[in-house]
Amino acid sequence: MGKDFKSMVTRCIYVGKENDNVKKLKTATEELKDLRNNVMKRVKMYEDQQKLKRLEKVQVWLRQADVAIKEAEEMLITMMSSSSSNGSSMMSSHKMDKRFCKKLKEVQEIKSRGTFDVVVENSGIGGSMMISTVDRDDQTVGLEAVSGLVWRCMTVDNTGIIGLYGVEGVGKTTVLTQVNNRLLQHKLNGFDFAIWVFVSKNLNLEKIQNTIREKIGFLDRSWTSKTEEEKAGKIFEILSKRRFALFLDDVWEKVDLVKAGVPPPDGQNRSKIVFTTCSDEVCREMGAQTKIKMEKLPWERAWDLFKKNAGEETVNSHPDITKVAQEVAAKCDGLPLALVTIGRAMASKKTPQEWRDALYILSNSPPNFSVLKLLDRN
Repeated sequence: MGKDFKSMVTRCIYVGKENDNVKKLKTATEELKDLRNNVMKRVKMYEDQQKLKRLEKVQVWLRQADVAIKEAEEMLITMMSSSSSNGSSMMSSHKMDKRFCKKLKEVQEIKSRGTFDVVVENSGIGGSMMISTVDRDDQTVGLEAVSGLVWRCMTVDNTGIIGLYGVEGVGKTTVLTQVNNRLLQHKLNGFDFAIWVFVSKNLNLEKIQNTIREKIGFLDRSWTSKTEEEKAGKIFEILSKRRFALFLDDVWEKVDLVKAGVPPPDGQNRSKIVFTTCSDEVCREMGAQTKIKMEKLPWERAWDLFKKNAGEETVNSHPDITKVAQEVAAKCDGLPLALVTIGRAMASKKTPQEWRDALYILSNSPPNFSVLKLLDRN
């Protein structure tokens, strides 16, 4: 009886540990998916709008992320399907736990390498290509004025925190990327650091601290053993003596930057914090001194942008195509990113039926990468 009880307790320890690793793997996989989607969004934006080529290191990382996500999800599904079975031994549970530990480390390692300042290069030149807002391009119609406004805010002393807000797909990340790249192109324009952080829905203060740490060059091996407060102290110690520009993309809730160690911008340090969000409320919570609302394009400008990317010749090649093309463009709802990416996806469609198929797909799903894949296949 005592032996059976001991065996049962030991088994419970393994199962509990296994369940803990399952939860950690599930969370890490979701975070990697968010990061992968953000990197892909930036890559697609440049490929579609600027016809640039993704960097090889970015493509390799995306492939590794896709494989790791697929394998992790398969492991989680297998685990769920076998959880109701009572026939597994303590030894098999132990082996399964080791497998989950190994996959968790792999996912975390890939995630740690997913921060890229530049994701594309000129397809005709080997070096990296920086995109500047001074390049007038109708593909980013309506965004240049916003980029210029943010840039002016970067050069005056009475605005330290700038919030860009508007619905998803309106071009917030495009504008933030343009300002960041313009700063890099101008050799930081008086700033000591330009720091880009993808925040996302799952706010992770440690991730923000780690990204800042990498950008400011603090490579001390003792970092991983420091507490959150100690990390904040070290970040504050460095940034309080420098002028920095912190770009926070995709903010869903208030980020406690003081807790992360980021000194508040003021007239003395002349630092800047620029963030994107869908919410006016988040702008208030973040203490934005300048709030910039990004609006959808009016119909005429939206239609012109769509035709430019789909091709005037294609749109006007058949009366039925012209009519359906207007309906397809309307489904983009005035969102520049959707108008550009879907317009380019439709450039190769030469028959009315292909356009009607695309309209059917868009009528049943909002524009996103999954929809674009369907459009490419049809």
